[in-house]
Amino acid sequence: MGLHAVATPASTRSSYAVPVRLGIVADIHGNAVALDAVLASPEAQGINDWWALGDLVLFGPRPVEVLETLASLPHISYVSGNTDRYVLTGQQPRPHSTPATAAGDVDLVEPYGAMAGAIGWTRGALVQAGQMSSVVDLPMEQRVLLPDGSTLLGVHASPGKDDGAGIDNRSSDEELGHLLADCGAEVVVGGHTHDPTDRSLKTVRALNAGSVGIPRHCGYASWMSIEADAQGLRVHPHEVAFDVDAVVEDLHSRGYPNAAFMESVLTGTRPMMARLSEPWPLAD
Repeated sequence: MGLHAVATPASTRSSYAVPVRLGIVADIHGNAVALDAVLASPEAQGINDWWALGDLVLFGPRPVEVLETLASLPHISYVSGNTDRYVLTGQQPRPHSTPATAAGDVDLVEPYGAMAGAIGWTRGALVQAGQMSSVVDLPMEQRVLLPDGSTLLGVHASPGKDDGAGIDNRSSDEELGHLLADCGAEVVVGGHTHDPTDRSLKTVRALNAGSVGIPRHCGYASWMSIEADAQGLRVHPHEVAFDVDAVVEDLHSRGYPNAAFMESVLTGTRPMMARLSEPWPLAD
């Protein structure tokens, strides 16, 4: 069992004196069906502690249920993601970040309105359920001292940032090394790119748990578990099938404002999240 320090908004620090199994979930995006599938899988049994690395609620039909499920997990710790910030502030990603920007470019009007609709719908669901406080003051990172003396850092995109470049398989070693330079940790795990990753650089091991709710391998929620003891750590990537049709039906039945768009993303017909030609090769 981990020995935990009191959390602060910017960062939380803790240490493990004995072996631990840590579960990493990221980018759930309000997809409770996928999260439930992960937690019901055999690999999720016996996890001591859980980290949820941001982008918890926006874009899926069940943001409240996702937060309730996460809160029920043993020793759950959070990191804030960029879409969690959007829900809180109404901000949007560049280039359609403000109404004035969108109004100046007709091509931005539709995506600005679509994003605003998604943010408003999600905020309404959280407010009605009294859950807005669950995404307020989430820390930017988690930092833990492992039993072997190494430090594990959990972020959303990169150290100190919830957006922009993240850990993925497409970046060069030089790009990733620059992104993670001076982070004060031997191992960094993130989300944001939805790209399951395990890369060893000169000074740091770079991990990405992938996405539970909007995975790149469509229909297969990706997450990661880490076993740590005095001999070191062992990283296990996981994929779990979930019912995409059930999520799509739920989006439409609940009147989600961008249901057709999210259906195209979840089913892989949208180029930005097109179905991978092969499943992600699992390590275990």
